[in-house]
Amino acid sequence: MVSLERMLFPTDFSPYSMIVTEFLQDLKSAGVKEVDVLFVVNTAKLSSVSGGFDLERYVELEIRRAEEELPKLLEKLEKAGLKAKAIKPFPSGNPVSEISKISKSYDFIAMGARGRGIFKEILLGSVSEGVVRKSEIPVYVFKSKTEILESGMKCYKPCENLFAKILVAFDFSKHSQKALEYASKIAKETHGEIILLHVDEDEKCKKDDLSAVAEDLRAKGLKVTDIKASGSPAKVILSKQAEMKATTIFIGSRGMSLAKALIVGSVSDPVVRMSEVPVFVSKL
Repeated sequence: MVSLERMLFPTDFSPYSMIVTEFLQDLKSAGVKEVDVLFVVNTAKLSSVSGGFDLERYVELEIRRAEEELPKLLEKLEKAGLKAKAIKPFPSGNPVSEISKISKSYDFIAMGARGRGIFKEILLGSVSEGVVRKSEIPVYVFKSKTEILESGMKCYKPCENLFAKILVAFDFSKHSQKALEYASKIAKETHGEIILLHVDEDEKCKKDDLSAVAEDLRAKGLKVTDIKASGSPAKVILSKQAEMKATTIFIGSRGMSLAKALIVGSVSDPVVRMSEVPVFVSKL
């Protein structure tokens, strides 16, 4: 039985990372009850900084910034009806490693796709991709629409109802079956629609095979649209998301279709990187 009760929320407090907080009611409706906030002092990219850099001062400033931002974030989480706390002391080091290490006792990780700290180009985007690859638990990568203003960067929600239309990339592997299990549970809780998509490069899958999976879901009271398409899996997933106006994508971290198309890194990576809507990457 899958669970989404305990969520780990890594953030650098940038607009990109904070987009997760715009979906708190959606996440709560999907079963989230507890949120632990994790701030990592990112020292991983400081090796390229020239001599004379005051590391202790940098860590001190980052911790001070986090302490200033945390109360507002925790208040927002609690106002949404979620049990919230910060993980302390704040770890320092490589964010990917620290997030992955700390996450093992949680049900899933929710994080923004990109962000920056004190240094202009310390990007959380590369961190989110690294976490997707390294994490042993599901990772929900949230995307945002952005606009550059004189006052700074503004991030907007890419959709209003996160679980209105859940596109599930399904290749009959155990990895995609796990993604479908999560999507089905959430759709049941939120009354969302499932778009069951199978991409077959060699057209070896019969339409009836996919229809049988869809009918089983409908028998459980879910609204399901099943689609079989041919082409490059990542490209088709992204194009079908836009065509069907899917509000989120669910995909397995590893898969092996009949055409051996869904291999680690070949599909989930570009989908996470290029999707305009949040992507949930399941794990086994």
